[in-house]
Amino acid sequence: MPAPSTDDRPRTALVAGGAGALGRAVVARLLAQGERVCVPELDTDQAQQLQAAHPEAADADRLRTPECDATDVEQLSAVVEVLAADWGPLWLACSLVGGFAGGTPVADHHDLDELDRMLSLNARSAFAVASAGLRAMGSRGGRVVLVGAAPAFKPPATLAPYAMSKAAVHALTQTLAREVAGTGRTANAVAPTMIDTPANRTAMPNADTSTWTPPEAIADVVAWLGSAESWTVNGALVPVPGDA
Repeated sequence: MPAPSTDDRPRTALVAGGAGALGRAVVARLLAQGERVCVPELDTDQAQQLQAAHPEAADADRLRTPECDATDVEQLSAVVEVLAADWGPLWLACSLVGGFAGGTPVADHHDLDELDRMLSLNARSAFAVASAGLRAMGSRGGRVVLVGAAPAFKPPATLAPYAMSKAAVHALTQTLAREVAGTGRTANAVAPTMIDTPANRTAMPNADTSTWTPPEAIADVVAWLGSAESWTVNGALVPVPGDA
């Protein structure tokens, strides 16, 4: 299938996790490009803050924040069905939902709560967004962009649940790439090392943050992977380590 037109604007983007630190940077980047962006969000305060940050886009109906659990494929499917009716076929299905936990050796886990939480936040959300998103894409193609993590490439000690969940995202990305090959759709993921966010700075007050990657820099990569210009890239796990 030939590359889609780069002048076809606006496109419809679903950005799960768009109210988080990385998500806000991605949403801002996509809106600046002229896209229509839908951010499914359960936290109404976070949704309102995102709307308030982009009043012109919200007033012009280029930014929506419907209440939705991004780990629930049925809820996501209902959201993208409305988007398709109002805005046309989905172009970008992006999952930036995620969580982090670590510091406990496997032998010291006396239940599977942390593993279940990491799998739900990181892997289940990515699977749900990809599944619902792909069904809403039109004949011109589309993009799936997920967020993995550097620890999934070489898992360190005491991060088993987190690394396992992100390894699942990597596996999902490459499986999707094979499933969509030749359809005008692609599936790729970014793999950050450490994102420079207020939450990470609070959690690690003594860390050297000079090598951490700003969310805006990662958002540039996400936006490119979600663009028409990236049509030759499929199944990539793109490291974004900053200066690390």
